[in-house]
Amino acid sequence: MQRSMERLDRLAGTFSAALDLLDKQRREPDRWEEECLTYALGAMACGLYPAAEVELEAFARPVLQRTPQELAELENKPRRFTKEMLRHGLAHVLSRDDTQPAPPASHLAVRTFLGASL
Repeated sequence: MQRSMERLDRLAGTFSAALDLLDKQRREPDRWEEECLTYALGAMACGLYPAAEVELEAFARPVLQRTPQELAELENKPRRFTKEMLRHGLAHVLSRDDTQPAPPASHLAVRTFLGASL
C-alpha cells in the first residue's frame, strides 16, 4: 500500500510539472496534450499507474514524434479540459478516500454510458 501511495505521489508530481510547464508557456494544452493528461488522470484514479506513466511520457513527446494518424483523429474531437479542470481532477484523485465504497451508479448513468459506447 505504501509503495502504491509513493508511486501515485510521483505520478502526481509529474502531472503537476506538466501543467506548470504549460503555465510557463502561457497556454492551455493542445489537443494531444489534453488527451494524454486526461487519460493519465483517469489511470491514476483507477490505480492503473503503468498506464498513467505511458500517458505522461506521451505528453512529453515532441510534436514531430507524434503520429499523423493520431493527430488527425484528435483534430475531429472537441477540446474539453482546461488546465484548471485538470488541476481540480488531480486534487480530487489525491484527496479520495479509498476506504469508502463508491456510490452506486444510477441506471440512467449506466444506460447513458452504454449508449455512448455502442
